Amino acid sequence: MGRPEITVEDYEDAYGPVDEDAFGAALRCAEAEVASIVGYAPVDTPAREDAWRRAVMAAVCVDAAYGFSHGIGEGAESVTLGKFSYSASSPAPGSSPWRDEVRAAARRELVGSGLLYQGLAL
Repeated sequence: MGRPEITVEDYEDAYGPVDEDAFGAALRCAEAEVASIVGYAPVDTPAREDAWRRAVMAAVCVDAAYGFSHGIGEGAESVTLGKFSYSASSPAPGSSPWRDEVRAAARRELVGSGLLYQGLAL
């Protein structure tokens, strides 16, 4: 048991067609986000493996909706392109709409699995 491997075929079965290269990069980002939510909680039962798999795929789905940006530049407060400049303040340091949506999608899939409790490092 442990954190299961997720393939492009798994994702396509659940969410439909996706570019394989884009999926590979998004998968690494999604797994990192889900791992930061789960922490030390063991993925040690079939139900928890299923919840982990669903959470990671949900996070990939959000990344797909963002054009597979992997959150890069999502928290930017200002952008300048030639003479055009745009500035905005983010609601909190380190926050971004991408990250908020990825984490919310993952948490929805983890509810009831016990994986939202991060556990303790022993």
